[in-house]
Amino acid sequence: MLLECSFAQQASFQDVKHAAGGTFLNSVVVEAPIVALPAAQPKAAARATVIPASVILIALTAFAAIIQGYHPYADDAGIYIAGVKLALHPYLYGSSSAFITGYTHLSIFSSLIAAMVRMTHLPLPYVLFGIQLFTTWLVLYSCWKLALKCFSSPQARWGAVTLVAVCLTMPVAGSALFIMDPYVTSRSFSTPLTLLAIGAALDRRFLKVFLWLVAVGLLHPLMAIYAAGFLLLLWMMQEERWLTVSALCAMSIFAGAVLQFSQRNVVESAAYRTAALTRAYFYLYSWKWYELFGLVAPLALMFAYCWWQRFNFRKSSVALCGTCIAIGMSSIIVSLLFSHPESHSHLVARLQTIRSFLIIYIILFMGLGGLVTQYLLKGFVWRWALVFLGIASIMFVAQRRDYPASAHSELPWVHSSNSWSQAFIWIRKNTPANAVFALDANYIGAKGEDTQGFRAMAERSSLADYSKDGGTAAAFPLVAKKWMVEHTADTNLNRISDQERIRRLAPLGVSWLVLQKNADTQFVCPFHNAVVKVCQLPKYASK
Repeated sequence: MLLECSFAQQASFQDVKHAAGGTFLNSVVVEAPIVALPAAQPKAAARATVIPASVILIALTAFAAIIQGYHPYADDAGIYIAGVKLALHPYLYGSSSAFITGYTHLSIFSSLIAAMVRMTHLPLPYVLFGIQLFTTWLVLYSCWKLALKCFSSPQARWGAVTLVAVCLTMPVAGSALFIMDPYVTSRSFSTPLTLLAIGAALDRRFLKVFLWLVAVGLLHPLMAIYAAGFLLLLWMMQEERWLTVSALCAMSIFAGAVLQFSQRNVVESAAYRTAALTRAYFYLYSWKWYELFGLVAPLALMFAYCWWQRFNFRKSSVALCGTCIAIGMSSIIVSLLFSHPESHSHLVARLQTIRSFLIIYIILFMGLGGLVTQYLLKGFVWRWALVFLGIASIMFVAQRRDYPASAHSELPWVHSSNSWSQAFIWIRKNTPANAVFALDANYIGAKGEDTQGFRAMAERSSLADYSKDGGTAAAFPLVAKKWMVEHTADTNLNRISDQERIRRLAPLGVSWLVLQKNADTQFVCPFHNAVVKVCQLPKYASK
């Protein structure tokens, strides 16, 4: 029996030697002692060294979550989560709901999250945290599925996914988007679903493409438009139908011209024009040089890759890069031609064609991660650690600088350490549900505020601010007049006198104020901390 095993092992070594044809393996075969082992044991040992992809994806999800942090009510989440709370409690927000429903009525996002809360009977903060982890995993999973089609080496595939994981909080040029936000919005779902649709398109599974695209449209209609354009171009790129590709790009530019021409007799209100001009990311002419570089560099790198691969668009990775170049160039041209600050119409500007670069950036980082791993890092663990941990450290520090006064991960079972958040939570627990608040128009930019959304946390109505509500007014002209009146009333609220506050705010029904700690006032302020105070207007002020 031992002799038979020895002969079998010698034969297997000879097979490996013949297949490899290398000197190294040859020396191993000649010099290695033959040990008689049961045939099943080497197979079991080999299986033991393979880590399942699911385990690696879960580990990368945890790693990504540590890097990007978690801020459930910050920035755009202040609008989206307020929409969820409005779906759960329709009596909230009063007239302020106009700044919330502009986004929520176009999407099933708020209703979907509200339904999850009702079905699970879990508090909303826990549901949101679970969704954040799941959608992070889903982004990485969808990248893994794409990497399987773009790279033959397992190391390159994991390098592609790992670089995306550590760069999730990378800004997408000057578009005011990130690859993935450290909070839950409709983009948390639409981004991975778009990637899954792209993967299905590469496999020519068009029913899946359609279903994923419908899901994207239900959650984020605007991103679905750009996803559909990408998928159509990808299909034609794989088929090498260059005339059709050119025609599609020309049609997108022509569509921009038609939209602009259709607005030739439209007279925009002064309030809307003011709101639109506050959004610098609408207009490439307002971008800084490094933001413009963030548009040109990815396309140049992708063109270089296509050239290196001899423009073999039958190859998935080349087809993806070619599609990115086509849709990226079309988006830039449409924006340059029809999105001008001085234009008589800002319809094309508010469509934000540069949002198409969100998918371009993901594919870019996938490609860079895979190629760097395949040709530079290879199987050297210390190289992986040096590169990916180095990038992760930079991204971690950048996130801490964005949210310096808040915990890196604002977990649902931990009390907030942010002074503004503490004030908002006190308001939710200690003021009437129908109270109307006023905060300085630029409170979101105040030191230590960390873009925490008042309505989402406090669950109270408030006058419009410059930042988030200004963005809503720029996207939905019908609320522009209301935004203009309210944000004018609460401008410089911390600096004006009590008499001026009463004069401005009383006609708008305001009953409470949130002021910075050093603001001069004689109003009664039942809550204060080291940064802010919550004050009540005299009763006669709201009459």
